[in-house]
Amino acid sequence: MTRLDRDSLVGDKARTPAMFNTIARRYDLLNHVLSLNVDKRWRKALVAYAQPRAGESVLDVATGTADVAIEFARHGGAAEIVGVDLSSGMLQVARDKLAHLGLAKRIALRDGDALALPFENASFDMVTIAFGLRNLPDYARGVTEMARVLKPGGRAVVLEFLPPRGAALVAYRAYLTTFLPITGRLVSGSPEAYRYLSASVREFISEDEVRALLSGAGLAGVESRRLTGGVAGLYRGVKS
Repeated sequence: MTRLDRDSLVGDKARTPAMFNTIARRYDLLNHVLSLNVDKRWRKALVAYAQPRAGESVLDVATGTADVAIEFARHGGAAEIVGVDLSSGMLQVARDKLAHLGLAKRIALRDGDALALPFENASFDMVTIAFGLRNLPDYARGVTEMARVLKPGGRAVVLEFLPPRGAALVAYRAYLTTFLPITGRLVSGSPEAYRYLSASVREFISEDEVRALLSGAGLAGVESRRLTGGVAGLYRGVKS
């Protein structure tokens, strides 16, 4: 990708709330189709990796249609679950899902910017973000905000796509440049959104750089593990 393309991608990130509004009603279906339903296993893996304890409070940043928040509610234990997102369209889909599942009183949804979270310092025992970090215009600021609202001893958990290593790399690049944007366009009717999403995955930072972000935000014991042959990665750090 050229410097001009990268600058265009950065500009697109400022428009992601409106972009996600256009695909909100078909977003869940597309996630399942494009991942062959593996996305459901990834969210379960995130919750297991987060190790929620009874009575804890959980904030899911860039919650979208609230699938991670719902997974925490199904797991049980958490006393408070909050999801925050800038896309009004995604949040409306999330509210509809919570009402249908009988979870409207279990999960609170808030409109809010991941780069300026609308919560006081040290408000939550756990903060998560799933496939949302790469959409932020400023990765470091987003992670710093997550750390800010964590209580001492609280955990931050990130789930994000990764470029795979070895023989899978060529096939994965073909998937990102061909299958994802074409299928996304056909199902969602928004070619721009899925061209952007494909580019955002290709240009996302490395596993080591994500760990460095967490450490730089003051999180200790940072660790990570790869999922599904290295297509996605989980990261965890603890607030000192």
